Amino acid sequence: MAKANHEASELVSAAEALENELLKLEALSKAVRKLRLSSEKTISRAAKELGEALASRDGLAEGLQALAAAMARMQTRQAVALEPLASFASELQERMLKLREHMAGFGALGKAAGEVTALLQSEDKDRSTVLAAADAQLTQISEGARALFEAAHADDFPEVAREADALKQRIAALRRRLER
Repeated sequence: MAKANHEASELVSAAEALENELLKLEALSKAVRKLRLSSEKTISRAAKELGEALASRDGLAEGLQALAAAMARMQTRQAVALEPLASFASELQERMLKLREHMAGFGALGKAAGEVTALLQSEDKDRSTVLAAADAQLTQISEGARALFEAAHADDFPEVAREADALKQRIAALRRRLER
């Protein structure tokens, strides 16, 4: 942060120096125009102050150059700060897409689990057929949860991996209860 303050103070210093030169010029301009050109002394004084005012153009030009140089350095700093953000934005977008894919997979597993629950709650008379169909679906859900766990773990999404593993364990527990 100290460097930022140094750079900011460079810009402020250049602007202040330019402002001081401009204030000097404005004061000289005002003073010269107020002089009555009625004596040799006031005419000499006016000529001297007019010369100083015209000479201050060099100081103003230097001040403008210093300010422009400070602004150019600020622009360079801005570009240096923004450059890595472009690659970070790309990485962020990729990660968001990958997370959405995993969450969509998790949602599909949840939907399938809901269908199994509905199947188990159905009033179908052939309970063995219902249990066999439910077991087959639970096997698919368990395999899907395992695949999601592995993919999320490989993609460094530990929370999704944890949830997928928890779902896999809940499915295994449900299958054990159904086998009784």
